[in-house]
Amino acid sequence: MQNRASILGLLMILLTHLIYGQDTSYKPLATVVVSANKLTEKRIQSPVAISILSPKQIQETKAPRLDYLLNKVSGVYMPTIGNEQHMMSIRQPISLKGLYLYLEDGMPIRTSGLFSSNAFIEINTDAIYSIEVLKGPASALYGAEAIGGVVNILTHPIPTQKQLTLTSQVSHVGYKKISLHSAIPGDKGSWDITGSWTDQKNGVTEYSDYQKKAASIKHHFAITKKLSGYQTLQYIDYYTQMTGSLDSIKFFQKNFSSQQTFTYRQINALRFRQNLQYEWNQNSITTLNAMYRNNTMDQNPTYSIASTSNPTKFKGQVNSNHFDSYVVDVQHRWNLNAIHSKLIVGGYLDATQQNLVAHYIDIYKDTTLGKYTRFSYPTKDSLITSYHTNISNKALYVNWISDISTSIHFNMAMRYDDFEYAFANELTSGTPSANNHFTRFTPKIGMTYNKNNVGGYMNYSEGFVPPQITEIYNAIRVPYLLPQQFTNAEIGGWGHFNKLYAEISVYQLKGNNEIISVRQTDGVNLNQNAGGTKHIGVEYQFKYAFKPTIEILWNGTYAKHQYVNTQIKAVDVSGNEMNAAPHFFHNLTLQWKPIKNIFTSLEWMHQSKYFMDETNTTSYPGFDVANLRMSYQFKRSEIWLHILNLTNAYYSTMATKNFSVKGTSAYSYYIGDARSISMGWRWDIIK
Repeated sequence: MQNRASILGLLMILLTHLIYGQDTSYKPLATVVVSANKLTEKRIQSPVAISILSPKQIQETKAPRLDYLLNKVSGVYMPTIGNEQHMMSIRQPISLKGLYLYLEDGMPIRTSGLFSSNAFIEINTDAIYSIEVLKGPASALYGAEAIGGVVNILTHPIPTQKQLTLTSQVSHVGYKKISLHSAIPGDKGSWDITGSWTDQKNGVTEYSDYQKKAASIKHHFAITKKLSGYQTLQYIDYYTQMTGSLDSIKFFQKNFSSQQTFTYRQINALRFRQNLQYEWNQNSITTLNAMYRNNTMDQNPTYSIASTSNPTKFKGQVNSNHFDSYVVDVQHRWNLNAIHSKLIVGGYLDATQQNLVAHYIDIYKDTTLGKYTRFSYPTKDSLITSYHTNISNKALYVNWISDISTSIHFNMAMRYDDFEYAFANELTSGTPSANNHFTRFTPKIGMTYNKNNVGGYMNYSEGFVPPQITEIYNAIRVPYLLPQQFTNAEIGGWGHFNKLYAEISVYQLKGNNEIISVRQTDGVNLNQNAGGTKHIGVEYQFKYAFKPTIEILWNGTYAKHQYVNTQIKAVDVSGNEMNAAPHFFHNLTLQWKPIKNIFTSLEWMHQSKYFMDETNTTSYPGFDVANLRMSYQFKRSEIWLHILNLTNAYYSTMATKNFSVKGTSAYSYYIGDARSISMGWRWDIIK
């Protein structure tokens, strides 16, 4: 009750400022976004809940990982599970599920059907210019998996001046990073080049080292006044030791030792993109994007280790997952000035070949040390899985935008997706070879109103998720699965009053045909479309400037996530709250610039308690974490000091319980970062 009273009091203060002192010199709502309609337009013309992390915010935060940025966005919680590996929660509980679409400059980082919760490992974070987070279903423009939200990473634009910058960071818990950024403008072409090296050794948790090398090249060019474009090439080389989560005994004992000595995950990701834009005239533009992806993940994962009757011998696996993708996205835009409208039509094609090979391994444990010390391949029959899948996604989409008046804007979009999976099992055992076909129409309709810096929007949208490859081809027979379907209705508003900017969104999201594992009469567990969910929430963001040098930012969400007509492991959980679904998550930041060249910020993140299991019998209390950041600029340099987790709070970023398992192994806790003191230096060699 005390927390609710505090929140209500703060809301009353903010509403008081909303009522008095209007300022017509509006700037935030003039922000241009590209994610809402696949083209650049003002925020006030986008009938969606969208948040923007600006270049200024990114530069001031100097985040060692992407979650430190995204957790500043209202309605977003991105828990780290170690070394850039992560989960996500946007209008959904915290999970690894493929309910989000991750883009780079408007193009998907991965193929639909091959979702990875760790997709952000596959980007170069030092090449980020800004980030847009589109909340709610966006399948009408972007297709599958755009359910909880779309995160669009925008890389550096065309450079206007020469730049060469060297940046380095170190922390007292073994973190090191160095990066180099170069920008070279030119009349006929310009270049933007970024490279970075990250290394983590001897952290708080045993066996948790990682290393990442990333390189990005972006080349802008103009062949004629009408034809221009850019090319990007990005390569990621990532390796991490896999230590896994803690059980309940280790978590409460604060025991950070690990049984692991050889588990790992290695990712190599290459992406090449060609963008072309032809301006037929000032009212007609065609844009073409072609992309090639080459991605390999090799791992000896902790989650595959299983016990046997011998306490010194365990089973595990080593696997390799690879895919090659060829993607084309072409769209044409007409400005229909006579009727104050725009029409965008487009087509999308993704052709991907994926293959997975997995081998059994025998794992040996030293019970005295309490560690797995080595592994070996069985002398025969070590091959568990060997298959390849051809994935085809063809789509057509249309978007109509109309200015009904200077204050009212109408937006309607529709997309048709056609998915084909051609699965070929190269073994005589396991899942039989099969072809699967999915189609779906997804609409979206919305309207915005804005006048004198006050406005609002409403929209209705639908989204869908076809079965993931691992959901449909992981049993002894192929289940009959349909795409998961979601419907969303929301309303929101914004305003800029004197020193206050405020934005709020209210939504209801419903899911049907959600895929869960169901035990069959013959004892086999098979995935089925047997689940339903309901999600209701409020997202809010406020920014108040006490004076030009002091401002406060409050971003957060209140949400409730429930099961509807759902049975899990023969237990009816209908009406229960979903596990890993906290009601509250907010980020409160106070920023102060005492003098021109000094920046300080104090950040407080709060997460409320939530149920760890679907039966709502066990809960986790949530956490409170504070971060302090200070920086000083001088001449061509900047130095900074960050104390992250200022109070050294002990917490879990994600805690779950398997209600069908007894004992401490039923519990899983991913440890939040302990307090770290880091220092950094940026040198503008050329500026």
